[in-house]
Amino acid sequence: MASKTDFTAEEWQTIGLAPIVTAMYISMADPSGPIGLMKEMFAAVSGIIEGARDAASIQIVRDLAADLEARSLKPDLPKFSSKEEARTFAMNTVNQAVALVESRSPEEGQAFKQFLYDTAQKAAEAGKEGGFLGFGGTAVSDIERQALAELAAALGLTV
Repeated sequence: MASKTDFTAEEWQTIGLAPIVTAMYISMADPSGPIGLMKEMFAAVSGIIEGARDAASIQIVRDLAADLEARSLKPDLPKFSSKEEARTFAMNTVNQAVALVESRSPEEGQAFKQFLYDTAQKAAEAGKEGGFLGFGGTAVSDIERQALAELAAALGLTV
């Protein structure tokens, strides 16, 4: 079982950034304004902490949650010139993080991938898309569903 101590500080930053950028990937697919974005990012962080409380969670997820709660994990996102650039960065980061986890603990790779997907799904469900002044709209837009499908395919998950 892999844990934070099995990774360099730089590798751990990449792993810690992965669940945040999965949420960003979904948010950038169908931006819902600043309030919606805040809700989606909050849902992602909450999803990490909730994921750690799951009895089936892997040590890496528990370590990520502990670092977030202690505020010792400070994901540093670069500035992006377009949402496509942000989404490309997100997918590259996710792929790097998965490769790192699988290199240290191949048997936990699938659980880590599922955790990333679940975090993205929580983010997608956090803000309503469409509607007016908070009325109407849908929890997950068709564009967000497509982004979730893209993420699942990239992770090799069937959902």
